[in-house]
This record gives sequence, C-alpha cells and structure tokens, in this order.
Amino acid sequence: MEWLTPVKPGFGGFDEPYERANVVFVGVPLDITSSYRSGYRFGPARIREASANLETYLMAAGLDVFERLNISDLGDLEVTPTDLKATGERILRTVQKIKGDEKMPVLLGGEHTLTYFAAQAFDDVFVVQLDAHRDLRDEYLGDKICHATVMRRVLDFLPPERLVQVGVRSCSKEEAEFAREAKILAYSSEQVIDDASRIIAEVRKLVGKARVYLTIDLDVLDPAFAPGVATPEPGGPSTVEISRLVRELGKLNICAFDVVELVPPHDDGTAAFAAAKIIYELLAAIASSSK
Repeated sequence: MEWLTPVKPGFGGFDEPYERANVVFVGVPLDITSSYRSGYRFGPARIREASANLETYLMAAGLDVFERLNISDLGDLEVTPTDLKATGERILRTVQKIKGDEKMPVLLGGEHTLTYFAAQAFDDVFVVQLDAHRDLRDEYLGDKICHATVMRRVLDFLPPERLVQVGVRSCSKEEAEFAREAKILAYSSEQVIDDASRIIAEVRKLVGKARVYLTIDLDVLDPAFAPGVATPEPGGPSTVEISRLVRELGKLNICAFDVVELVPPHDDGTAAFAAAKIIYELLAAIASSSK
C-alpha cells in the first residue's frame, strides 16, 4: 500500500512480518478538523514511544501480549491535509486490506473522524464507543464530517441500535434530542465509575457473538489521567476504571479497534502512556479470549 510510510520500531517494538501477523497496527495522523487543540498528527508516534517503555506482560491477564499475538505495524498512513475525502478513502482501503487478509486492524489516531472511514469496512457490526462526548451533531462549524459529527455519520450506514456509547458526559441539546429519538444506548461516566459490571453484562447481552468495532477516544478519561487530549471533559473515570472496562470489552468478538484524540503538544506523557497501557490491556483480553 503505497500510501503507508514504514515506522521502526512499531508498536511495542516487537514487529512481526505482516504475513505472520494476526494483529496489524496502522498510524493515522489525521489532523484536519480540530476545533480547539490541534496536534493530533503527533499522536501515533507518541503512543508507539510509550508502548516501547511499558512491560508487555499484563498481570491482570497473566500473559505476555507478544507471546500470544503476532503483531505487525505497517507504519503511518499518508494524510492529505486539504482533502479529507482522499485521506478517508485510504483509511477505508487500508482497513479493508487488513480485514481481507483475516487480520485485526488497530488504528492509532489521529482525530476521531478516522472511525467514520474505518468502520465502513465492516458489515453487520456493532460500534462500541468509549468517549466523553456523543459526537452526534449533524454538522459542526460548517463541516458534515469532523470529530464532532463522527458518530452521526457512522449512523448514515449503521442502524442506531448498533451504536453503544460508554462514558459520555457532554453533548449539545440537539445531540441529546437526537439520541433520545433514535434510542441510542448510552452509559454515563458516573455509571462507568459506579456500576461497570452492569454495563458489561448489558452490552454482552446486546452484542452476543456479533462483531464489534471498538473506538476509544482518550477524553473518556478524566483530564487528571489524560490531560493531552483535544477536548478535555472533567468528571470522567480513571485509568484503572477504563482498564477494567476494556479487559471485559476485549472478551467480545472484537474485529477492529482504534485509539484516538491524543494531542501530544498538550500532553506531558500521561495521556500517551495511558493510551499504550489501555491498548496492552485490550490486546491481552483479546488474546485470552482466543484460546
């Protein structure tokens, strides 16, 4: 894929050849529609850097991720700053290629808009969104496709009953009314903190064995644990609480996932390391479920 630039070392530093991989990382330094903090384009590099400085043995799972999964990193996707449509087509074609080769795509963002393009590669999928914001505006600052409208655009090709929002605590009146009318299942940050086990049970019952695309916006975390994100929203769960959640979500039939909205120029490394740790916890859960 000529629109990918190799990056060495890749995620975690233990890079398998693509042919042997069952999990494939791609950096998507998409940084086009920011409405507050910009600098998403540095996100993939900082997550990779953090990943190389964390242990790959996950105590909660009792396994080393790289001993259980063959992981490859294809590097960073070429982004055309003046052409979101062309960039989106590259995202979609990349995910389709990885999926077609029967491997799991993992996207490192980059702004959340990338999920709209990546999720289109999957039919009959549930999208589970960990996010402080609902991202359900029909347009924002004149844009129909941007970080604030991404889930509304996902619903252009996905029925609303296949979207689950977890950790949300901020939206406009328009979004609240739309979500209520569409009957979108959502759980607040308070529910994540107070009753995560119930959320997991209900999501598991809803999803069953269907494929799940999991998208993790780092602003789902309280800013104390992820200060370097595009739009921080106070009142969120801790890294420990989100780690517990993804350990359980990883037991679903995950077909792909992304981690988005890291803005390194506003980060002291806290959010980058949180991102890498959450990814490791999710990979460990996926590895455990594939025994």
